[in-house]
Amino acid sequence: MNINRLSIIKFLELALTCTCVGLHYQSYNPEADVGMLVTGTFVGFLIIFAGAAAGYLMQTPAHKRVDIFYSLVGVCLFVASGAVIIDKYQNGGRSEYVRYNLAKASLAIINGAILLIDAVLTHRGG
Repeated sequence: MNINRLSIIKFLELALTCTCVGLHYQSYNPEADVGMLVTGTFVGFLIIFAGAAAGYLMQTPAHKRVDIFYSLVGVCLFVASGAVIIDKYQNGGRSEYVRYNLAKASLAIINGAILLIDAVLTHRGG
């Protein structure tokens, strides 16, 4: 199995998404505007990234265009999720619930940035 920059980035995306799901479990917000977007993004991309990791381990990676598509959609959704959470909790006080929400928002935006780097590197040939 060949370990390169892109494979490290893919597993980093998976690890960040798992962390976001764990934090989301600790700080779930049942309001539709936040809950649907954030839960859909985190769980949906957890499934996508787990499938990509399985494909990588079985040496059957996804097609380059599909990979770039998921990366660009992920950029939009992770950054939007992070922004919505920050907007809702930036003045929410110092409770543990607020800290979990701000932490998952920060990780979501970082994951969006890493997905953008992933898309650029995949487009360039990695």
